[in-house]
Amino acid sequence: MSRARWRASPGKGARLSETPEPAWQSDDWVRRTFVMRADLAERLAVRAEQRGLSVSDLLVEFAEEGLRRNEAAG
Repeated sequence: MSRARWRASPGKGARLSETPEPAWQSDDWVRRTFVMRADLAERLAVRAEQRGLSVSDLLVEFAEEGLRRNEAAG
């Protein structure tokens, strides 16, 4: 599967070469790289620090909560 990294430029995205680091997965974990807006990443980092969590753990919490809400809305 081809994975590409995208970099934002003013108003547009630019396709970059393949992601250099390998992705891996096991029965319980998957490691992937994704790209988000810098302002959103900064907000997540601040919130994670306030709560004493890693950004990854905070994203997991948000994803689980969002999935629960979506399933309840049905």
